[in-house]
Amino acid sequence: MITALIADDDKTNLFLLKLFCREQKDVNLVEAHNGQEALNRIKQGDVDILITDLRMPVLSGDELMTAVKRDYPHIPVMIMTGYGSIEGAVDYSQRGAADYLTKPLTKDVFLHRLALVMERVALTKEVQRLKSMQQSPTDQLVGKSPKMVELKNQLPTLAQTEASVVIYGESGTGKEVVARTIHNLSKRANKPFVTVNCGALPESLLEAELFGYRRGAFTDAHADNQGLVDAADGGTLFLDEIGEISLGVQVKLLRFLELKEYKPVGSPKSRIADVRIIAATNRDLKLAVAEKTFREDLYYRLNVVPVSLPPLKERTGDIPLLATVFLEKFNQRFDKTVWLAPSTLRKLEGYPWPGNIRELENKIEQIVVMARSGEVKPVDVELGHEHEEEAVTSLVGRKDLASFKEEKDLLLRRFEREYLTAVLEDADGHVTNAAKRAGLDRKNLWQLMRRHGLKAEDFKRSGGATGG
Repeated sequence: MITALIADDDKTNLFLLKLFCREQKDVNLVEAHNGQEALNRIKQGDVDILITDLRMPVLSGDELMTAVKRDYPHIPVMIMTGYGSIEGAVDYSQRGAADYLTKPLTKDVFLHRLALVMERVALTKEVQRLKSMQQSPTDQLVGKSPKMVELKNQLPTLAQTEASVVIYGESGTGKEVVARTIHNLSKRANKPFVTVNCGALPESLLEAELFGYRRGAFTDAHADNQGLVDAADGGTLFLDEIGEISLGVQVKLLRFLELKEYKPVGSPKSRIADVRIIAATNRDLKLAVAEKTFREDLYYRLNVVPVSLPPLKERTGDIPLLATVFLEKFNQRFDKTVWLAPSTLRKLEGYPWPGNIRELENKIEQIVVMARSGEVKPVDVELGHEHEEEAVTSLVGRKDLASFKEEKDLLLRRFEREYLTAVLEDADGHVTNAAKRAGLDRKNLWQLMRRHGLKAEDFKRSGGATGG
């Protein structure tokens, strides 16, 4: 249940709004007859949304909003006024108002606009609920889609075994989070969880990192070094990108899996370590076995319990929740109050996210960094040139005003990007010269380039200089 506080000295309008909401089962309306009364009610807690008139005695709606945005920035404020104007709407939007409504209000418009704000509040409440529970390590896996629910239900059981696990999934789907969750649910939870990216290291270095080495084993081995297997003794070793390791290292890893025995590089003596292996890959290991790039015996040793992690495009219903989690994270980090309009969340849901959760997190960070405090609308979020073309195509044939505006905005952004590209190419990537040719201030050109993800060095011809 969401509590909405309506502040208005007009008793007729209060009665009317309460009448409008009679059929809304998810909202509890409370009222205040001036700004000070409303502020006192907010101080008592449990107010999720503030709907306020501007002209009120004791404390005006403008003063009330200023106090609420300063002391209770998590509460969205909807402004009502009988003296609406475009300038007023822009001003209050820039100051952080969630909506700007002009009286007289109709039932359909009011309930629709209230529902949009309630949707945002409900998402934020769900994030807070998940954070406050912290009853299980599976809470780190954000999502309510059927595939994620099935995965969460599966993990506690497999975590209690000592069997090796391979987590399959595209890059950026959160394989390490799943591996940590398995470790935290296991009997080894209070022991080390050690990770290594196998694809980032050459064969000789990976072997040394895994099993350690003795002084003099190679040129730069000036002292004995503990390996990651030793560091993970008693706990879990997470081998990311397991499909990238060489056949030589595969042999030694197989021996360790079979006997719990290994030799540090340069040492004649074997050592024993009690380590559970969890591996992850974005490759088809069975195909790698058929292609002779991955040992069949190692495959069967590792692949005792396979776990599949779905890409984000197969769990689009989780995108609003994930986006809200990341939004809260980066709002705190950058000391901002930025939120996504429901239409923006729907735009995020419609994007295929080839980089999965990692790409979504990076995009939300970019949004928070670039945005002023306030609502982020679909036109403020660029999701790739090709996707914008698809979005414009999907709008053809829709005749309502909102779709025409959205189409216009997308086309303008495409033109802006193409114009910037042409100017930068003509200026050989020299930003100052490009700004002069475009008739723009250099700083403004930089901002536009950043908005479209354009880099000066990408337009530098051989022998040229990007310049500043």
